[in-house]
Order: sequence, then structure tokens, then C-alpha cells
Amino acid sequence: MGGISVGGHGGKKSLDSEIPLVPFIDLLLCCVMFLLVTAVWNQLARLNANQQSPGQPNVDTPPPQTPQIKLILQVTSTGFVLASTAGDRTEIPKAGTTFDLEELRNKLQERHRMEPNRRDITVAPEDGVQYKDVIAAMDIVVGEGYPDMNLSDGASM
Repeated sequence: MGGISVGGHGGKKSLDSEIPLVPFIDLLLCCVMFLLVTAVWNQLARLNANQQSPGQPNVDTPPPQTPQIKLILQVTSTGFVLASTAGDRTEIPKAGTTFDLEELRNKLQERHRMEPNRRDITVAPEDGVQYKDVIAAMDIVVGEGYPDMNLSDGASM
């Protein structure tokens, strides 16, 4: 029990009172347990699966899509490489010690004229390339009509 002493000096009656703390703690623990039990954590381990039985009708599945050709801009220590998964590859070497951003812009414009509906490209810088050079390349990529740009590490390409 918790007690509070609020008086009793100089001939006055003592106003000590006892506060029953155990029922309050029990109520608090019951509330906590109720909230834990009703939480939505039970959906974390759920796996949705459908088993096809012989008597069930088959669900029409769409045919698998043909793999889309990806466009990749690699930023290397020697310059840019604009390539695709179809096998074409265009190298844009550095102009001295700086990256040739104008030539990159020209090659991206040519590529955009060949595929005007393409909006995606993956920029893949390799280790050791400075951050400012990667950002400059990303700015040119978005400015030349590829707003759905992805950034990837050069090791996974």
C-alpha cells in the first residue's frame, strides 16, 4: 500500500490516507495484455497460398512477359559507358581529367530519338568515382528525358 502523510502537526487530526496501488497495477497490466493480444502482429508470419485441387477450375494466367531491354549508364573512372542488355555499348571517355558531360548529353539525345517512349535508365557508378560526378551524370540523365532513373552499384551490373 502506498501512503500519503498530509498533516498531524500541532494538535490537529492526522489526515494520513492509504492508496491501494495493487488494484491500479492490476488494471494497468490487464490493459497492456489486452493491447498486446489484439495487436496486428499475427499477420507478419502469414503466408497466402492457394492449392490447386484436381476438381477446381484453372485460373487463366497471363503469358509471361518478354524480358525488357534495360538501358544502363555506367560511370567508371575512365569515363561513361552507355550500354543495354541487348548488347550494344557506347563508350564516352573522359576529356582530360574531367568527364565529358556534353558528349554524354549528345549520346542520350541520340538514344532518346531511337526510343522516344523509354523513360527508364539505370545509373551504375563504380567504386572510386566522386559523388559530384555521379550527381552531374544523374542530372543530365533526368534532363534528357529519363525521369524513371534508378541508381545501382556497379558490381551488380
